[in-house]
Amino acid sequence: MNTAAVPTPAPQPEPGIICLRPRPTLPFLPTIAQGTALLANDALVIPDEIVHGLLHRSTKGVLAGSSKAGKTWLLLDLAVSVATGTRFLNWPTTQGRTLFVNLEIDAAFFKRRLQAVADHKGVRNLDNLDVWSLRGQSMTSETLVRALSDRARESNYSLIVLDPIYKLMVGQAENSSTGVGVLCQGIDRLMAQTGAAVVYAHHFTKGDQSRKKPMDRLSGSGVFARDADTIITLTEHADEGCFAVEAILRNLPASQPFVVEWDYPSMLLRSDLDPQELQRGNPSRQGLEVDDFVASLLEEQPLTTTEWEALAAHSGVSRATFYRAKARLLAVGEVVLDRVTSTWYRNGREVSRETRETPDTPAAPAVRFSDDLPRTIHVPEDPAPNNDANPAPRA
Repeated sequence: MNTAAVPTPAPQPEPGIICLRPRPTLPFLPTIAQGTALLANDALVIPDEIVHGLLHRSTKGVLAGSSKAGKTWLLLDLAVSVATGTRFLNWPTTQGRTLFVNLEIDAAFFKRRLQAVADHKGVRNLDNLDVWSLRGQSMTSETLVRALSDRARESNYSLIVLDPIYKLMVGQAENSSTGVGVLCQGIDRLMAQTGAAVVYAHHFTKGDQSRKKPMDRLSGSGVFARDADTIITLTEHADEGCFAVEAILRNLPASQPFVVEWDYPSMLLRSDLDPQELQRGNPSRQGLEVDDFVASLLEEQPLTTTEWEALAAHSGVSRATFYRAKARLLAVGEVVLDRVTSTWYRNGREVSRETRETPDTPAAPAVRFSDDLPRTIHVPEDPAPNNDANPAPRA
């Protein structure tokens, strides 16, 4: 006889009774404030500005620029500036504890960059700066937010830098508003839990940036631009090696754009350049046009480095652009240095064997330039020797 227990059937709902799923638990939300009560709430205060006129604590900022435009260098400058209370570009800072989350550069190379920036700014004490190097680590925005919250909650950071942001979008498309929205929500939680400003690097779209509004230059979803409280754009200027800096601010008065020039290991202010004169068209072709012009300055007669640079400057070519063009021309054999006379000539121009090889050949005459005719060269009757050889350009 089979004595196995017969399972008891599950109770069935009685006719007419509707079964409802458990009501989901809502996240904690602040209460709805009446206008009068909101105005009377003295506990609500604007967070401190850590970069005056640019960035508050507990806000979000993005530094955007073209690939290899120096964004990491500039963010490192920002981190060191806040950590030491020194000036960042055009803006003074309030000293505060800073965390730089390095997601891209090997720790040894990052150390070298940090040393270069600190030496340039003349700072020695970096106790207020923490660096977390995570290159090679599998990291999503959710993972990073959880890890940072545990480490940063007690550190009282004023600023957290994430560089670069695309490293936190593994498996997500940056042109997806959903994926970018999830990332931005994670950064919001990080700001709420730490009280710090969070700034990250992002890149531009491809193409001619001069035809786009600053907010439209950011690659991917428009959420990147709409979500940030502070947007700093670094756009190629018409003058090679220079960038127009524009700030789009949600919580502060408008900031006037200005121009900086890359001069290792930092950006130098160029108050003599117009930030509206952006690079247009194909940058590589513009570089060739500059090279051709710089080389053409040697067609009338050989020039020393000082004379050649002065003539280029008189025609509107900056020192940095001149030396970059000169290096390219020298690399392809377009210009040649006569080491006897310390003068440069364009390859193919007739230069006598005596000029090239006779050690007693006098130096080329000094020149001066007419104010109204920038390419007119005046040779004095009794020229003094000019032994200016080839001064090194700025690094």
